[in-house]
Amino acid sequence: MTVAVAFLQPGWADWEAGQVLAALRGYYGVQIEIATPDGEPQTSMGGVLAAADYRFDDPVLADADVFLLIGSDAWTDYRDEALFSLLRQVQADGKIIGAICAGTVAVARAGLLAGRAHTSNDPAWLAGQAPDYAGAAGYVQTPRAVVDGKLVTAPGTAPVTFSAEVARLIAPEAAAGYDDYLAMFAREFAG
Repeated sequence: MTVAVAFLQPGWADWEAGQVLAALRGYYGVQIEIATPDGEPQTSMGGVLAAADYRFDDPVLADADVFLLIGSDAWTDYRDEALFSLLRQVQADGKIIGAICAGTVAVARAGLLAGRAHTSNDPAWLAGQAPDYAGAAGYVQTPRAVVDGKLVTAPGTAPVTFSAEVARLIAPEAAAGYDDYLAMFAREFAG
């Protein structure tokens, strides 16, 4: 069974987690586990309280298959070498990492964006939050998620493409379903 760990900070963005976690669990049978900085429940921007399975520094997290860093303003002040080391290791192990909105700050600080195409909320914003991040030349200005290998990054305004691209990496054999998923949400904005 595929296991995905969602890293949730205080004030995590409901709409960023909701799309990807529901799609992975509901459509692909992925086991979802929650990690928080201290292993305590964390409340979202919308007031949803999420119970935690693990602390960010729990060594068992390295056994998961997918690592999702969900946006929160708390990422901008978060600097923890243990988490950054975990992210570098799971990237070296060829596992899937998804970072959306301010979750991209953590992957930038961990050095995961060097030599990779990526996106975030804005290039100047990301550089301001992680001024020494390697890979600024690989920034792609787009309203959609960007995939480079097994790394998915997205602005906070792209939860649907973020969800689809993470799912595409987990179950590439279901490619036609991702286009249908995107089209389903696009109908809301059609004339």
